[in-house]
Amino acid sequence: MLFAISVRRKKEAQMTVEEICKWLEASKFKDGDRLPSVRSVSEQLSTSTCTVFRAYRKLIEKKKAYGEQGNGYFWGNGKVSPPEPQVHEQVVERLERLLLEDWKAGKLSADSPLPSIKELCMGYGTSVGSMRRTLEKLQAEGILARRGRGRFYFRTVQAPKAKEILLVMRSNPNGDFYCLGDRELEFMQKVYSEAEKRKLHVRVLGYNEEADKFLDSAGNEFPTELFRNYFGAILSTMLIFKPSRLFAQFSRTRFPIAVWWEHPLEEIPRALKKEPRYAFFNLAFGEFPGRSVGRFLREKGCAQVAYISPYHLSSWSIDRLNGLKKSGLHVFESVDDENASPYDFKDKPQSYFEEIVARLAEKLPQDTDAWVVVNDEVGCVLQRMFAQGRLKRPPYMVSFDNTVDSYRIRLDSFGFNMDALAEQSVFHIVSPGVTLYAREDFRELSGRVVEK
Repeated sequence: MLFAISVRRKKEAQMTVEEICKWLEASKFKDGDRLPSVRSVSEQLSTSTCTVFRAYRKLIEKKKAYGEQGNGYFWGNGKVSPPEPQVHEQVVERLERLLLEDWKAGKLSADSPLPSIKELCMGYGTSVGSMRRTLEKLQAEGILARRGRGRFYFRTVQAPKAKEILLVMRSNPNGDFYCLGDRELEFMQKVYSEAEKRKLHVRVLGYNEEADKFLDSAGNEFPTELFRNYFGAILSTMLIFKPSRLFAQFSRTRFPIAVWWEHPLEEIPRALKKEPRYAFFNLAFGEFPGRSVGRFLREKGCAQVAYISPYHLSSWSIDRLNGLKKSGLHVFESVDDENASPYDFKDKPQSYFEEIVARLAEKLPQDTDAWVVVNDEVGCVLQRMFAQGRLKRPPYMVSFDNTVDSYRIRLDSFGFNMDALAEQSVFHIVSPGVTLYAREDFRELSGRVVEK
C-alpha cells in the first residue's frame, strides 16, 4: 500500500517516535490494511530505520498495529481466528515434514541421491510402504526424480547452456572486498565450490550501494546489459541497506536469482516473494536460532537462563529472545533497546560499548544456569571483563554467530549453515522451483551450536 500523505518537514529535523506514531494514526488506515515496510517509511521521512522500528513497536504495544512473521505489519489489533480442531498428522505429512527439516539442515544433498528407502525408513521410523508413497508423491509433484528402480534424487530442471553465474557481494568504490566479514568470505568460497561440482563458472561482481553500480575486480563499472550472458545470479544483501535498488537492477533479467536475505523477514518484497525465479534464503533472522540454542541448553539440564543483548532495538535480537522463550526455558531479560547493531557503535569508543554490556551483566541474578549472549562480540567483552576481575565467572555462556573470535576464547556458539546456503543457492539456479519448501515460503536454513 502506498502512502497518499504529504509530509512537510525540515530535512535537518529527525521525526521522533511519537511523531511517527501520530503520522501513522492520522493516515486513516483500516483494520487489516498492510502498513509500509520500516525501510520505505524511513526513506520517505528521511529518518533512521531504528526510529521507525521503535514507532512500530510502540503501535503494537498500544494494540493499534500487529505484525505477521514473513508478511510485514498491519493496522488493527490482529486477526482473531476460531480455534481449529486438532487432527492427527497423517503419515505422509509427517514424513514430508521430517524431510523438510533435514533439507533445511543440509542433511539431504541436492548433489547426490537420497539414502535408500530402507535407510530412510530406519532414520524416520516408518514402513517401506509409507516411505515409498511419500517419495512417489514428491516425484509426482516434480520435486524428485528416479532413474529406473534406483534411488530418488532432487530433479534438475535443465542443463545450462551458459556456463557462468553471477555472484554479487557488497564492495567499496574500487570494487574491492576488504569490507567483507568472515561469513561473507566463507559464503563466497562455498559458492565457488558448489558451482565447480556442477561445472559452472562464477563471475563475482562488487556492488557499491552508494553509487548503485556493479564493479569488476579492476574497479571498472560492469554494465547490466551484460547480465544476459549469464545463467543465473546469487545476491548477498548483507549490509546492503536499500536492497530494493539492487533488485531493480535485475528487473529486466529472466534468469533465476537466489538471495541471501540479511534483513527482517517481513521486509522481503512481496512481489518478488511471489515470483518463482526468486528464492530468498534466511540464516540469521527469525526465531529458529533462539529455539535451537534453547533446546541445546535444555539437553544440558538448564532451566533458568539469562539473555543479554545491547542490540535489542533490532528484530533479530528480539527474535532470538522469543525463540529462546519458546524452547521452554525460564528466561531473565537484560537488554538495551537503544541500539540495533554493532554499526551503531562504530563512531564511539570501545569503552562506551563495554559500559553498556557491564551494566547489563550487573543486572543478572545469581541463580541462572547459563548466560545466552546475542552475539560473539558481546561474549568476548564479557569474557574479557571476567579475565580482568570486573565480574564473576558466568555459570556457562553460549552465543550466536560462531565467528573466528568464538574459537579464540573457546565460546560455544550457534553456527549458521553456510554449506546449505551455498548449496541450495546454486541448486536454485539450475533447478528453480525444485524444493521441499512450500510455495512463496522463505527458505529458513537450520544451524547448530558448535561446542568448543
